[in-house]
Amino acid sequence: MFSRDTKETAFLVAVAVLSFLAASALEAPDVVAWGLLIGIGGVGPLVRDEWRRRQDT
Repeated sequence: MFSRDTKETAFLVAVAVLSFLAASALEAPDVVAWGLLIGIGGVGPLVRDEWRRRQDT
């Protein structure tokens, strides 16, 4: 149905959103909250894809 990559990306995005909400609820600085969101939800899947691509070669 869904590929492994899609499931892992969806998981990372969900973790990023929950981390962002938790950081906002704990009144962390905005830089920290946005860093979690972008780092886990945006950069994380890119790093994972690049790592897998290099493992295949």
